Amino acid sequence: MDHELQQGLPAPAPLTVDDGMVSLNDLLAVAAKRRQARLSSQPAYLAKLQRGRTIIETSLSSGHKIYGVSTGVGYSSGTTIDADHTAEFAYQIIRQHGCGLGEMLTAEQARAVVFARLVSLAKGYSAVRPELLHALCDLLNHDIVPLIPSLGSVGASGDLTPLSYVAAALSGEREVLYHGTVCPAAEALRQEGLAVHHFVPKESLAIMNGTAMMTALGALVTRRLDTTLTLCERATALAAEVLHGRSQAYAPLAHQLKHHPGQISSAATIRAALEGSLMIDSGKEEGRIIQDPYSLRCAPHVLGAARDALLWTEEVLTRELNSVNDNPLVDPERGEMLFAGNFYGGHIALTMDLLKIAAASVSDLVDRQYALLVDARLNVGLPETLVGYHGCGVKALQLTSSALAALAVQRSAADTTLSRPTEANNQDKVSMGANGALNCGAVVTLLQQVLAALLIALSNAAALRDESRFAPAGKRLLRAIRRHSPPLTADRRLDHDLRGLTTAIDCGELVAAAAPPAAT
Repeated sequence: MDHELQQGLPAPAPLTVDDGMVSLNDLLAVAAKRRQARLSSQPAYLAKLQRGRTIIETSLSSGHKIYGVSTGVGYSSGTTIDADHTAEFAYQIIRQHGCGLGEMLTAEQARAVVFARLVSLAKGYSAVRPELLHALCDLLNHDIVPLIPSLGSVGASGDLTPLSYVAAALSGEREVLYHGTVCPAAEALRQEGLAVHHFVPKESLAIMNGTAMMTALGALVTRRLDTTLTLCERATALAAEVLHGRSQAYAPLAHQLKHHPGQISSAATIRAALEGSLMIDSGKEEGRIIQDPYSLRCAPHVLGAARDALLWTEEVLTRELNSVNDNPLVDPERGEMLFAGNFYGGHIALTMDLLKIAAASVSDLVDRQYALLVDARLNVGLPETLVGYHGCGVKALQLTSSALAALAVQRSAADTTLSRPTEANNQDKVSMGANGALNCGAVVTLLQQVLAALLIALSNAAALRDESRFAPAGKRLLRAIRRHSPPLTADRRLDHDLRGLTTAIDCGELVAAAAPPAAT
């Protein structure tokens, strides 16, 4: 919302949350503080929430056993919780899961987690009160961000350990990020004039028993990869110009005959970036092989496969975001309780494995394009240093590129196959969805770093050509690259250039800078 105010635009209306569908873009907007969230006040919707809560309360007053409410959890579910202690047990569940480790999620990631949990619980099948849903909205709208450790979830009974930090923040326990400073949750709530939330039986378990962390991280990583793939397509076009590539590789008919929508889209993006180029198809053919190497010719196929993986992932994430994914559940219409396993994160885990494999494959493509630039047999007269002075140029940078690409491939190993029986063998088959999402994010970062190295190499190689002959899109991309990494005139350190470019890739700055000017 700050962005809209700075642009003189009215802030968008708060996103109303009820039992309807929300989109991944809704999640991204709330996570980035571009929109607030509020709970629907429609009487019919609030009545649905009340019916679900009444089922739990009636069952408890009748002495029925309810998992995790009037019983222990896991194999301790054979233990009955005395009616006088069910409220206390709601807090015990939170406290016993305060054992997360690793780096804390970023503020954007944590806000996405809170919103994802809000959306699921708001469906009306989790027996939570409107007060809890309002409290989650308050965390988002007052920007009180739970500090959530990244490690500790096996993604079986949901993201139990990380989500316990959301529950704790609501109750005024543990720490939050507030105005850029870490402080006790109770103090941040007090500063904003908010009361701590007093959990009633089932509510704390409802917060924790779900896939909110893996879903939120998955949604964020799809946005990052989408932006990165677009820049990979434009970098491929620039590489084709620098190397006097052949346009036939990107001809529309060839890709239409393959039928894959991602491939067709990637080829179209590359083709558009080459429009107006006098470099493409202009190399001397004497002594050259009749077709370009695969890292140019098959780039639409590699990038397109990643795009199709991304499309499927977004579909799965949208379904999961809008799912009811805790346990036990209530049926407000029939007045029944359901004991199931919707907290299991198998779908997210599998999409994260697919996505990180796709990102690792693209990392390898980008590294091979770098290798092509410095190969004197194939680079159409460029020096292997890609600079016009006597020095090492970008030769050492290729070592970094290859090291990062190898690490991306290593980190792409499947998490879904790493199930570890835990919790006294009650959770005997687990999804590892949270680990999959974390590793996917790491592989996308590595891809961005490999791409940053390629962009530096391309910029220096282009400086050795007649840049007046480059396509307008290529010229725009070169200007954007050079704001972070001027062409080399002498050997110098490049680590700061790499970091600056990686940040510019991640936030979309380079994609925006290389885009065609808006029509007036």
